[in-house]
Amino acid sequence: MVERGHEVTVYCRTSHYAPVERKQCHLGMRLVYRPAVHQKHLETISHTAISALRLPRGASVVCVGVGNAPVIRMLEMSGQRTVFNVDGADWQRAKWGGFASRYLRFCEALAAGGSSILVADAAAVESYYRERYERETRLVPYGADAPADRGTDTVEELGLKDGDYLLWVGRLVPENDPLAFLEGVRRARIASPAVVVGDSSYMDGYKAELHAAAPGNAVFAGYRFGSAYQQLTSHAGLFVLAASVGGTHPVLVEQMAAGNAILARDTDSNREVLGEEGLFWQTPEELAALLTEVWPDRQRRRELGKRARARARDRYDWEKVTSSYLELCEESLRPATSR
Repeated sequence: MVERGHEVTVYCRTSHYAPVERKQCHLGMRLVYRPAVHQKHLETISHTAISALRLPRGASVVCVGVGNAPVIRMLEMSGQRTVFNVDGADWQRAKWGGFASRYLRFCEALAAGGSSILVADAAAVESYYRERYERETRLVPYGADAPADRGTDTVEELGLKDGDYLLWVGRLVPENDPLAFLEGVRRARIASPAVVVGDSSYMDGYKAELHAAAPGNAVFAGYRFGSAYQQLTSHAGLFVLAASVGGTHPVLVEQMAAGNAILARDTDSNREVLGEEGLFWQTPEELAALLTEVWPDRQRRRELGKRARARARDRYDWEKVTSSYLELCEESLRPATSR
């Protein structure tokens, strides 16, 4: 958007950055820091609410995450329509307890009844809102680029070898199921390292469970962003997506663009994104069987990766995504018409 001449402001959480790390600009985007209540259930919505108090006049607002629906509704009541990416059926995520799950379902209904433009990142999410709430959404997927940094600094730092490790990426939460990945590798008795990239707040017990269940060759790399993430992606021998909830997973599109062979959890959204260019599994036992079959076959992994890259290039292009969002931003500044 910046490259096309638009002014873009991004609201960041103060608690995520030390004072010396709080840059005022990144790639042409203006960064604004706002506080949040540092508590699992309140952090996101409190930050969104505080950020919404001082929005620039005449700006188009893009918000992601259906849990922000109460703030979006308040903006609508003041005459501000938004572009609201509802980001899948968030209430199904295992990290939420009963109250939080009911709250998120309430937020879905609140979002569906509002005047903002709802964005679905996958056809499965689009169908869900149509069938459950009789509410139309706009389908806009994510984009992805091939890794720009193919260096080996991070690979060597972790004691890994080019093409000789299996990769999993995501927040360490039950719905992303890193446990299934680790169990699948353990059952397949693969000697190459199983690399887990990611971390999570408020999940110390779950992380301890992961470490206890991990095979001896597991490498917990923690959060890795930017060049470090790109390097680990570039040199992986295979990528496993274990997530069972959500729409389009950005990491899946990124791994496709990188040309990695992909073994993905069998869900409607994952099949929609990956098509026939990857392999699917449902249980750790099924994952282990696929790993036993595919890991020794380097040529097959190369072919799967080549096909995944071609699909990403054809369907998940950032220029198309940007054009779609800019059109929706312009529409959000006009009065709503009947749905």
